[in-house]
Amino acid sequence: MDWHFALDFDGTICPVDVTDFILERFAAPAWHDIEAEWERGAITTRECLRRQVGLIDADPTEIDAALTEIRLDPAFPAFVGTALAAGASVSVISDGFDRFIRTLLVAGGTRLPFSANRLLHLGGRRWEAQFGSQTPACPNGSCKCLAAGEMARRVILVGDGRSDFCLARHADFVLAKGRLAAFCREHALPHQPIAGFEDALAWLARTPLSSLSPLPTPGQSGRRPETLHA
Repeated sequence: MDWHFALDFDGTICPVDVTDFILERFAAPAWHDIEAEWERGAITTRECLRRQVGLIDADPTEIDAALTEIRLDPAFPAFVGTALAAGASVSVISDGFDRFIRTLLVAGGTRLPFSANRLLHLGGRRWEAQFGSQTPACPNGSCKCLAAGEMARRVILVGDGRSDFCLARHADFVLAKGRLAAFCREHALPHQPIAGFEDALAWLARTPLSSLSPLPTPGQSGRRPETLHA
């Protein structure tokens, strides 16, 4: 069976939201007002991130120096190694930014393929947010379902929050933190609540992937959309 672990980054691999961390450090305080608009549903994720990134006032060396203060979940490398040894593939599928993810993965000694929004340096102290593919109904900056569909047919999502809700509906199984665990309970989605990768690693140790029941493929009854197999 072709199993793939799709790992969220902010709040999951990284215990903190790196975008918020950088905004708090380098953006004008108005980024909080933009965040509040997004929380109320008044603006899209793309508009929120585009406007917030436009408020960042920092050069690349300052951004990279700030990132050295952040540490990833200490059990994350062991989880990746165990998943790969079990025959699964692993990637990071994030609605955060490529510069942050690349820098922190390398610093943590783990190299994985990843899909994310792009943080483009415009020169000087100015930055711009750019986004990947998005389906009409996708609420994210870049569509996680499309990104997961490029990796494998059978998806186990590891995530924590709002940007994971859409993919959670279509994944075969979810290892869920925080708001995502509540969402999975509310919608009766197959999942295991976790507090971090130590719990995920324990679940993987006691759960052979061959014992999981994948969702039906397209053409059979089930909720998996064709976009997951794009």
